[in-house]
Amino acid sequence: MKSWHRYATALVGGLTVGLGAAWALTNGGLSNGAIANGPWTTSLGFGTKATDPVTRALVARAGLLALPAKETVYWSATTDAAGAPLDGNCRYRLSGKPLDARWWSVTIYDAKGYLVANPADIWSVNGASVALDAKGEWGVTIAPTKPADGAWLPGTRDQPFHLTLRMYNPGTAFRADPAKAVLPQIVKEGC
Repeated sequence: MKSWHRYATALVGGLTVGLGAAWALTNGGLSNGAIANGPWTTSLGFGTKATDPVTRALVARAGLLALPAKETVYWSATTDAAGAPLDGNCRYRLSGKPLDARWWSVTIYDAKGYLVANPADIWSVNGASVALDAKGEWGVTIAPTKPADGAWLPGTRDQPFHLTLRMYNPGTAFRADPAKAVLPQIVKEGC
């Protein structure tokens, strides 16, 4: 074998191993955050220069145009409250009290990180669009079929999904200890 063949083989092999390892390391999306709170995970390093290279790669691969944590905190959930993966065939109740943020939203994405295709063209709910009940709590149904009443995020049958919670201008109490903040519950009601 000629020497240039060996160099070319080594170069191609090194690139393949390196790119494959980088792809595998960043394949978890934003669910590999350093802070966990129930089914939700985040990293306060999203959107900052000081973050580590792996977090930067995760953000770039997820397509997140991240702002620093003092402006926005991004939470990701891939499981329900019981730890089961979120399934588009099932019905979930997403609920909670008003969040400690100036504004918040929850968006539904497919497993590849794209908005879930649905005929209703609904992909997100926010604090201004959900009503509070008598207990001061809000609720949203996540299911492939629209409920009789209330807010709804359409799931797609036979498709797993994940949720992203964005908290814009989070409050001082929240920033003091995000791992103990009261975040929305994701409870499976049936399949």
